[in-house]
Amino acid sequence: MNRGFVGFQNYVTIFESGHLQAALGATLYFALGTIVFQMVIGMIVALSLNVDFAGKNFVRSLILIPWAIPTSLVGIMWSRFLSSTDGYFNATLRLLGLVQGEMNWFLDRFLAITMVVLVDSWKFTPITVMIFLAGLQAIPRSMYEAALVDGANRWKQFLYVTLPVMKPVVLVALIMRTIFVFHAFDLIFILTKGGPGDSTRVLSYYAYQESFIFLRHGRGAAVAFILFLFTALITVGYVRMLREKKPA
Repeated sequence: MNRGFVGFQNYVTIFESGHLQAALGATLYFALGTIVFQMVIGMIVALSLNVDFAGKNFVRSLILIPWAIPTSLVGIMWSRFLSSTDGYFNATLRLLGLVQGEMNWFLDRFLAITMVVLVDSWKFTPITVMIFLAGLQAIPRSMYEAALVDGANRWKQFLYVTLPVMKPVVLVALIMRTIFVFHAFDLIFILTKGGPGDSTRVLSYYAYQESFIFLRHGRGAAVAFILFLFTALITVGYVRMLREKKPA
């Protein structure tokens, strides 16, 4: 049955329902947590691997293992690790005397989305490490030697040599991770299915629910379009914020 053109009614409906605001909040928490974690930890690990040591190529290969595992398999594996009844994580914590009884990591709203952040970071931090490592290896050693002659310690070398040269690399990593984080779906589907409540129902999962569970395809398309605009605006903001100023 053709109901005709509804204009912006789907957008009005999802705004008035309050679900969109909750999904935006969960998306922002998830995105901010994963991006900050992966950028900071990725840079630390990349700096640690950017030195000569025995077996460095083997260690670099090991770092890539989590990223090489299919995301659906990562979700199944971690749901098993974090199981409240017979999960390996709970068993280890009980053995160490840190928890008593069964700890359900996906029952509390804050714990649930925090666990999703950590699992996503475990999966995707390795690719950030490799991007940063490639950028670090492209920095000429002469720049560090000149900074050392000027009396710069390691921290100042990082601030005034590494970071300025790495800005384009950081920009690429930020854009890549932002796009993938804002479209994250499979880990959330496997681990929490958007729960408890709507605490882990990010925009991508909200669009899926509206379209394929509740069969409200117009609302699902509206949510998907809002997600697209949100991602595009943040990506443009990254470019404007991090691009190098051209000399006058």
